[in-house]
Amino acid sequence: MSTTTEIIRTLHFASLFLMMGGLGAVMVALWRGWRETDFDRQLLAFEDASTGHKLLLLPGTIAVGATGVFLAADGEFNFFTTGWLLALEISYLAILFACIPILGHALNRVQIESLKSKKQKKSTEALQGLLDDNVPIVICLIILFLIPVMIWLPEFKPF
Repeated sequence: MSTTTEIIRTLHFASLFLMMGGLGAVMVALWRGWRETDFDRQLLAFEDASTGHKLLLLPGTIAVGATGVFLAADGEFNFFTTGWLLALEISYLAILFACIPILGHALNRVQIESLKSKKQKKSTEALQGLLDDNVPIVICLIILFLIPVMIWLPEFKPF
């Protein structure tokens, strides 16, 4: 194995840690927000989730894709005719272009409504509806359940 391959594998491994750290940061903050009874602490938890999304999950996911493409190219795999690699690409793109933006949008809506409620100095119905909504945690769970599939595909190369 060449030095370039080792560097790419190390970067890929590091970016996987960044992505998983971001997913964990978002999920823990969301669970904390839903279990909290104090309104201000609930908003703080959602703000923490938004920060984890922007600082860890999104950059980590992009880095995983970039380093994964370099690893596949270095291994001389065809991106379209190798079945397991195509399935891996599709599941990755579903996370990158569907799950991550929906999660970010949901968290941004909570931030915007919390700013509106702070300006009015009372909780709005829209904010309470967003805090009761479970879309962000469902999206996180979809990502979480796709991760083992994405690990299984290159390890066992089923097709």
